[in-house]
Amino acid sequence: MLALVLAALRARRAQALTLLLLSTLAAAAAAASPWYVLASTERIANRHVQSAPIGERSLETLGEGPVEGGSIEAQLAAEADRTQRIVGLSGFTTYTEAFLPGQAVMPPADDPAKTGAPHSTDSPLTLRTDACNHASIEGSCPSAAGEVAVSYRTARWLQVQPGATVLYANSGLPKPMVLKVVGIYRPDDPNDPFWSSNDQLVAKSLPTSADPGITEPVDDAMLTAPATFDKGLTIPVRTVVDMVAGPTLLVDNAPDEVRDRLNAATVEAGNNRLTLNTQLQSTIDKVERDRRLISLGVPVGAFQLLVLCWFALYLAVKYTGEERRPDIGLVKLRGATRARTWALVSGQSALPMLVGAVLGLPVGYAAATAVSGSIHDATVNEQAATLSAGAAALAVLGALLAAMLAERRSLASSVSELLRQGSARSRIWRDLFDLLLVALAVAAVYQVKHRAAGDAAGLALLAPGLAALAFALVAARLITFTASRAVEGALRHGHPARALTAIYLARRPGVHRLAALMIVTVALLCTSALTWSAGRDAGRARAELEVGADRVLSVRAENRLALLNAVRAADPGGHSAMAVVESVRSGNDRVLLVDSPRLAQVATWRPEYGASAAATAALLHPEAPKAVAVTGATLELDVTNHYTVLDKDRLVYLDVVLADPKGVRLTARLGPLAEGRHALSAQVPACATAPGCRLSSLQIMQTTLAKQTFFASRPGVEVTVHGMTQGGGSAVLGPDLLGDRTRWRLGVNGSPPNLIVTPVADGLKLTVAPVRPGGAADPGVYPLDSPAPLPTIRATKLQPRLVGDQRVSYGSISISESIAGTALRLPRLGDKGVLLDLEYADRLGADFGAGESLQVWLSKGAPADMTKRLQDQGLIVLGDESTAGVADLYASFGPPLTLQFMLLSAIVGVILAIGSASVVAAVERRPRARELGALRAQGAPARLVKRVSIEGYLVLAGASLLFGLILAALIRAYIGDVLPYFADGWSAP
Repeated sequence: MLALVLAALRARRAQALTLLLLSTLAAAAAAASPWYVLASTERIANRHVQSAPIGERSLETLGEGPVEGGSIEAQLAAEADRTQRIVGLSGFTTYTEAFLPGQAVMPPADDPAKTGAPHSTDSPLTLRTDACNHASIEGSCPSAAGEVAVSYRTARWLQVQPGATVLYANSGLPKPMVLKVVGIYRPDDPNDPFWSSNDQLVAKSLPTSADPGITEPVDDAMLTAPATFDKGLTIPVRTVVDMVAGPTLLVDNAPDEVRDRLNAATVEAGNNRLTLNTQLQSTIDKVERDRRLISLGVPVGAFQLLVLCWFALYLAVKYTGEERRPDIGLVKLRGATRARTWALVSGQSALPMLVGAVLGLPVGYAAATAVSGSIHDATVNEQAATLSAGAAALAVLGALLAAMLAERRSLASSVSELLRQGSARSRIWRDLFDLLLVALAVAAVYQVKHRAAGDAAGLALLAPGLAALAFALVAARLITFTASRAVEGALRHGHPARALTAIYLARRPGVHRLAALMIVTVALLCTSALTWSAGRDAGRARAELEVGADRVLSVRAENRLALLNAVRAADPGGHSAMAVVESVRSGNDRVLLVDSPRLAQVATWRPEYGASAAATAALLHPEAPKAVAVTGATLELDVTNHYTVLDKDRLVYLDVVLADPKGVRLTARLGPLAEGRHALSAQVPACATAPGCRLSSLQIMQTTLAKQTFFASRPGVEVTVHGMTQGGGSAVLGPDLLGDRTRWRLGVNGSPPNLIVTPVADGLKLTVAPVRPGGAADPGVYPLDSPAPLPTIRATKLQPRLVGDQRVSYGSISISESIAGTALRLPRLGDKGVLLDLEYADRLGADFGAGESLQVWLSKGAPADMTKRLQDQGLIVLGDESTAGVADLYASFGPPLTLQFMLLSAIVGVILAIGSASVVAAVERRPRARELGALRAQGAPARLVKRVSIEGYLVLAGASLLFGLILAALIRAYIGDVLPYFADGWSAP
């Protein structure tokens, strides 16, 4: 029997090879599904953990008590071990810390006449294990009791250097601790989990009711040595164990097991006198959500593909069976038993299918791993192998059943029917089956249109496929019906070739099934491709909105002006880089400060942003007077001082506040001022370096005789500035500028001005205003070198409560704004935020502050060495984000991976349709040759015969392609996306 089967396969090599390929595809698709699902779940878990905010991928345990056993390091190690035991999960990196909350303050001076409080911070006294290896330190790392290292921001506010002494007070201490500053530290990367996993280390916000002089967070941790806690500290100390999840946490452990373990650990930690805090559940929920989507969507896509495979195999076997009907008749005529006949006939289909199953299993594995990556967990790997083998077996079993169903009619026919080679007439049950599919498609579409938002369950995912199949069955019958109606007209008008083609399409058995398969596969391919393409475009659009430019570097700089100058120096042409400051501490306003003249060249500008980038830049950066520049190393001022109120206990000074080339506040303090007219001078060597210094303000300050604390002058002082020159005698402030009141302004930051500004014939008179009740006053008068109020672009226009009450806040600044335009969305800010010009905002704010996020945006054509250029200008690059990287991140989550599998399935479906059409062509080659030969013998021209031989296939393929495209358009228009590209519900504007 096997020999007969092999001989039959050799006789029909083309059909056998096609069956082998179709079976291999079916088995490969089935085998790939479990591999794809399980590999994608690993990939999803990795990506979610890697991209989650630090608060959503870490946990901490807090404890409080005296140092036990005399060693804080041993106590922290024990608490880390205890926390790891309580959590009981692998995949974490652990950090430990001990701290004492309190207040650091400079020791008071010995002079009892001193007024004003010294600067202080709420910096916790902290032991962070191995901190010195994660920071750069000016000085040394604390190693002895009472030694500390303070952050560069804390040191700048406290005005301390290595070697200074600070006091540290805590309510539990009998008296403040005396600490020696031995180092100034800068975290290597404040965003690294070592620093960002604990809010006690790097301050994120300005202090509550911050002093006006505080322009950045200053309450960073004061790092100390273990000996500080081990010796002489008898009050309770707070301890922290931070555990940061790695990508393997939700790969090595099932998400629901991690959630259960964390819930149990919270209770167990309480029993061990620890408090466990974590937001890991949020990341777990996202991973589970994506896994549910891919575990539902991929099998649906695989099942849809399997149905197409079985349908294609059914057609292939059906057509091949038509050619085998005489052979079956001869076998029956010679007295073969029913079992032998079944074995002979089914073996010709079963043998290629079984071989295809064997080949399809490794092909499916290779395809799945090439697309989604390999599976690292050995247990999951074994599970995937078992499921793949089972899926491949199911695919082949279904294929065998389809083959038996296709052969059933021939095997049940009589010898006379088989030898007559008459085609079987259609049965009513086939029409009923088609009607059932149409009803099922209607139900699926109904569920899609009436489902809850975001629901992808039930028949919803199958809706496009079912709708395509139902429409294809109707369209295929329309093709055959139209062909039958076209025969008479073609003959009547003398078009024999057209008539013969129509006869072939109308009367050839199974044509409508083949047409239906081709229409379905074209429609599903187009629908999947359109959905995938639309999703990728949405992912790209979201990435462009969230990133802002092709690449965005997070950097560290002294302040806003230092960032602006460094970027302009690194890219003098202004085509590749733009300085940007993002502020997120402004209540409902998220603020983006941009170097507007470079906006059009660097930013990725989208239609949602309203006006064009060039027009937006023009609105944000209107013409304004040039800044007053100092380019010499010496300043000379001609001033007249007059005291209307004498006070022998104070000294009065005139401060010239400058911004040096690095953006650092530089104060040239002139005085003490005596009565009368004087020529005063000060050395400002930093200003001799290009591009020089910018005049920020003139201030009248006073201090006690001990000169310990300077503050805004009290009333009774009048200072007239007649002129300012710099080294070489060139004028900085001449009579024209000093006498023009429109070129000078008072403070805009909410604090009341301390000066009254009056132009006089030979200069500018500054009079200290009467004392006002309330907080501190702004001591300065500022050159008007920026628009006021500041022009802004708002994503959400606010209605001011009072005229002129519209304000915008960034850093420590709150100033009046003038809304120059609105937009649906703004880069990085979304649908709620404010866009300002960085240069004007920095000048108008005059606080020498920085911002929560200092950035450099790079254009798509930025030179490869731009990062090095920025580093050469003193910027420290902390992070690198790109539009392409963010888009790829979104493409690696659950819905996009599911859509990707559906697209691949649709491509395989088209290959199946091509294979089925090849079988039809191979089977029909001989009978069609006889038919066409008979036409030729009856006198038909060779050209006519040649046209008829191929026109039927071309018309069938063309009509199927046309109906498939129409069907795809209808599905997209009416059904839309059954699976959203973004699981969080984000939609393109």
